[in-house]
Amino acid sequence: MSVCVTSKPPSNPKTKLRPPVPAKEDAPVMGLQSNKNFITTNAVQVILAKPQKVPQEEFVWTMRPGYGSTPLYLRRNKQRVAYEKEQFEQYVRMRQEPAANASVSQLSSSERSELLRHLKRKWASLNDAYQRLPLSTDSEQKKHRKEELERMLAETEKDIKTLERGETVLVVDE
Repeated sequence: MSVCVTSKPPSNPKTKLRPPVPAKEDAPVMGLQSNKNFITTNAVQVILAKPQKVPQEEFVWTMRPGYGSTPLYLRRNKQRVAYEKEQFEQYVRMRQEPAANASVSQLSSSERSELLRHLKRKWASLNDAYQRLPLSTDSEQKKHRKEELERMLAETEKDIKTLERGETVLVVDE
């Protein structure tokens, strides 16, 4: 089988996009001048132009490091809650079975007076250290030290008052 191809003129002739080339005899237009300042015109156009948008990559949150892992502060809070829950359960268990957990003994008067003397000496040394602290607590360390001494002084004073209250002192051994 043979195919025969015939050429026909195009149905839509091409339109010329560019102007024709000037002839050899045509003289160029001479002496054209413009009062336009191209530098300032260009500067004004650039200043008034809208800034072009720079294409930016969209941040993919699922591709960042650490995505999907539990934050550190949540893990710490969970540990604290578990610790407090365990402490509370231990306290409740101890309160429910007091006789099985403790044995009570009485402190003799000589032991009581010795303990009282020791607590008063401890209070004196703590008070001396507290009195030697500087008046200004400008640093965090000084502030913490002062609060710690105040807490220990209050605790020692409370123990002294408890021992001086009565002759009979019962000690619970755990």
